Amino acid sequence: MANAGVVVETRPEDIGCKDTKDPLCMLRFQSALEKKVFEASGSQSQVAPAQRLTDFFAGRLSETIPKSSYIPGTMSCPVHEILPGFISNRLKKAFRIFDNKMKGYFTREATVLAVESRTSSPVKIPRDPKTLMHPQVENLYPCGEGAGHAGGIVSAALDGRRVAKVISELLQ
Repeated sequence: MANAGVVVETRPEDIGCKDTKDPLCMLRFQSALEKKVFEASGSQSQVAPAQRLTDFFAGRLSETIPKSSYIPGTMSCPVHEILPGFISNRLKKAFRIFDNKMKGYFTREATVLAVESRTSSPVKIPRDPKTLMHPQVENLYPCGEGAGHAGGIVSAALDGRRVAKVISELLQ
């Protein structure tokens, strides 16, 4: 048994945010998706909608859900319908690749739980590509995951190091 998260990209153009002036468009999408997941679980606090991987691919509700390490619990829901089509399709593509590389990944015992929606900031604070400073706020250096310039612990650390180096060079 393994416990793993699978993340797929959501681009602004996927949800109509590409040309909008609304800086919180992606955040609103994330919030709406979380609400949809919550409602799908019958508004039970933290219970995760779940579906067997084979049923996720077949587009059918799972009659039963295997035991999970997710402590609040799971309940059978049509995850393939809860998630937007572009997310479901990207997940299916990833699962096929995983199964090609790790035989046995795609089984009836594998379960898809919805949704881990907080992998990185849905808002990106602007910064000058050379100075790394905010273009309108002097001496403000947005960096890392919370500022939308990284997508995880390692990339956030590297981004922080890069910004620290720029600031250090300015102080010399």
